Amino acid sequence: MFAIGSHAELKSSIDSIGACIALFELDMEQTIRLISANRHYEEIGGMPVEEMIGGKLNEIFPRYLETQITEQIALCIENQLPSEDEFVIDREGQIRWWRIISSPVFSKLGRVKRIMNTCIEITEKKQLELSLESSHSRFEAVVATAYDGIVSIDEDRTIKLINQAGLDIFGYTRAELVGQLLEQLLPQRYRDKHQAYVATFAESPVHSRPMKSRAAVRGLRKDGSEFPVEVTISKIKVGPNLEMTAVVRDISERSRLIEELQKAAIEDGLTGIYNRRHLERIIRRELLRCERFGGDMALILFDIDRFKQINDSLGHEAGDLALQEITQLAQESIRDVDVFGRWGGDEFLVILPGTKAEDAATWADRLRRQIEGHPLEYNQQPIPLRCSFGVADNHKGLVSVDLFVSLADQALYQAKQAGRNMVCCHPGAETEVE
Repeated sequence: MFAIGSHAELKSSIDSIGACIALFELDMEQTIRLISANRHYEEIGGMPVEEMIGGKLNEIFPRYLETQITEQIALCIENQLPSEDEFVIDREGQIRWWRIISSPVFSKLGRVKRIMNTCIEITEKKQLELSLESSHSRFEAVVATAYDGIVSIDEDRTIKLINQAGLDIFGYTRAELVGQLLEQLLPQRYRDKHQAYVATFAESPVHSRPMKSRAAVRGLRKDGSEFPVEVTISKIKVGPNLEMTAVVRDISERSRLIEELQKAAIEDGLTGIYNRRHLERIIRRELLRCERFGGDMALILFDIDRFKQINDSLGHEAGDLALQEITQLAQESIRDVDVFGRWGGDEFLVILPGTKAEDAATWADRLRRQIEGHPLEYNQQPIPLRCSFGVADNHKGLVSVDLFVSLADQALYQAKQAGRNMVCCHPGAETEVE
């Protein structure tokens, strides 16, 4: 979505995002420029968005910030993977901390020229960490009213203090936890490693350590249920003794949201099968596998004949029912190694590793006949289902996703022109099934 387009073209989309977002591009001169940003990004750039658009990093940010952001974006482009870092911004004596995630924006050809920055303010969390290091008395005052759970242990991992938020998170009373080992709050499989981790941190010169968001950190409630947590640990001196403090946040809701977003990123909302974006990734991966190790691979692109008539005469609910029914029939027919998804509209795509076009055409015709013999009813009105199929394979050593799909699309068009409700292959296969 953001791989191409100017700020004027992207403004409405990027402004609709609630988070602080900016889009950078590496131009022909290998200079990083700001392409687009929403109004929230003014808190990072310190000026109106319109004044920042098209500017270089050194024209937008002070030198200390420009250097750090340049390094992060360069790392993201080089590795073609998201890069995350924390930034502190000092403007007129006001210090604010931000977690900035740079993510590559892939074009249809898989190239990365643009980087999207998502900025999350973490000032409150940082201020809490600093206050915990100041003194034990101040620590106790903050602990009593903190929204996050706070647990303090000694060098023997014995719980010395836990606030009410922590008790609520884990489901214990204070009497049940104070004086007990911290491992009581961890799943059994993590306890041995955690003992070594605490000992290492106690001897480390580092005074605080955030657990990376990608780390799998789990807590254990009194009722035996596990849940994901985000943890920041600090150590302080209480007299001659060392104590370690953990700020614990239950991120169950966030994890569920991330899972839902990850699911939405690869699945079609109506049918529950893979969407086009994820299918393109799989085709690209399979083509690379074929290029490296050899072997066959076929694609089948098919759609519903006269689908518009179904929508126009019976309504979109009838059209949705037809899509769902064909999805079920196809899923029952494919092998475990095959991949099936919705390409868009009423078009479906099947990826068949280790398959020649001739065999793919035979499978497609079997599905065609099955669909034809499976009429539907909607509001007591019959819905005749017919589908046309286009088949292509990698017989010419294809390495382009777009070209591969285009061959299957050409074969599908040939089936439409020949009268619909049939299977056609691209010319290289010299196979046609009616």
